[in-house]
Amino acid sequence: MIVLTVGKSYVDIDGYASCLAYRELLKMQGIESKFVTHATLNYSITKSLLDLPYSIDDYEVNSEDQFIILDLSNKDFFPDFVKKENVVELIDHHSGFEKYWDDRLNKNAIIERIGSVATIIVEKYEQSNLVQKMDKSIAKLLMAAILDNTLNFTAKITNDRDRKAYYMLKTITAELDFADKYFNECQNTIEHNLEESIVNDLKHQKTSKYLPDIIGQLTIWDVDRLRNKIDRVKQIMNDNGNKWIINIISLKENTSYIMCSDDEVRQTASELFDCSYNNDFLMLKPARLRKEIMEAALSKNIE
Repeated sequence: MIVLTVGKSYVDIDGYASCLAYRELLKMQGIESKFVTHATLNYSITKSLLDLPYSIDDYEVNSEDQFIILDLSNKDFFPDFVKKENVVELIDHHSGFEKYWDDRLNKNAIIERIGSVATIIVEKYEQSNLVQKMDKSIAKLLMAAILDNTLNFTAKITNDRDRKAYYMLKTITAELDFADKYFNECQNTIEHNLEESIVNDLKHQKTSKYLPDIIGQLTIWDVDRLRNKIDRVKQIMNDNGNKWIINIISLKENTSYIMCSDDEVRQTASELFDCSYNNDFLMLKPARLRKEIMEAALSKNIE
């Protein structure tokens, strides 16, 4: 069996949508596969998306299975059930492990600087001349993934391939106001389940002396709606570690509001982006994705 999977800690909409969509594409091509994950789904996978008629498979992985890894290339974060020697394909948009996988998988390793892995999946449908046979529910999932991972097409990592893929999906769903609906639903989920939303999207990873090992992220529509919960955000982050930052992305303003655990972290974060800390936040405009912040820190290490 071919098993599609993502990281072991949490699953965001990009990994979730990409696995479901790729499973359906393989099915159209006569290839049976399963989407298996034991990780927690984060707030980017909203209730309306979970209510669509596609879901994770109830399948017990065995030693003979082969694996396709999506939205991940750091093998340290593979699920425990993945046998690395049985990985046959990998698709990601996080940098750092290109040579490792190119040496092992050659053309079956796609690691590209692009807004969303979902964009690459849409391109696979296009290459197979199957875009118009894509189910509307799958198209909605992929649309949400592209929106979330490009910050509504404002992130620096966004390119024309993301925009083209989204346009193709929109012709399938015919939903013109999908972005507004999706991001407002995400924010409603965050506001009603703040601790769960933060904890289920924490990244624990040593990146650079300029960043702590715990990095949170919330993507919301309007930061003003969250201002009366800032103390609660700090408490939740403190409960999960002594040194941390959280990147609160306000799409309405296209701004990252970065909160830090203490003066030491504030100082190194300020050095990283050459800006000052003001009124609880280090503000970055345009907004930066967490992966862009981590890439900047890695580049700063080399200087």
